[in-house]
Amino acid sequence: MRGQCFITMTKFRNTVTKFSRESQLLEPVARFAKRKGFYLQSAELPFYEYRIDLYGFSHKRDATIAVELKLNDWRRALEQTMLYQLCADLVYIAMPERSAMRVDKAELESNGIGLIAVRDSGNCACVLLAKPHDEVRQVYRLSQINYLKGMAYV
Repeated sequence: MRGQCFITMTKFRNTVTKFSRESQLLEPVARFAKRKGFYLQSAELPFYEYRIDLYGFSHKRDATIAVELKLNDWRRALEQTMLYQLCADLVYIAMPERSAMRVDKAELESNGIGLIAVRDSGNCACVLLAKPHDEVRQVYRLSQINYLKGMAYV
């Protein structure tokens, strides 16, 4: 599957992605997360001086997910997502497919960060699975889950 994705990218190398703002990635990534069972979601969830672009909770899996949306700068996204590991079980970077193919996947993998490619069609593909990690602090995680649950009943 990874090879097919790469072939698609190189075949259409000169095409321009339809995404010009990070916010345009939110809807397709939120749909993708819901299909994975993360039904309780919030965009721009505050965490220290940052805002997590998408944070979700799966009651069935008792798991949380944090996703940082970026158009190009995966290194900046990596810095942010490493912080998000304090409050989420699984952490991803989501980027347009063209940008995602230029990411150093070995560096993401060594840090347990996953990668989601957003196609121009709006469909998403998981290029690299996030790994569960030991950095999660339950006090932060539970605080974020409670925030989501509180929003669900407003």
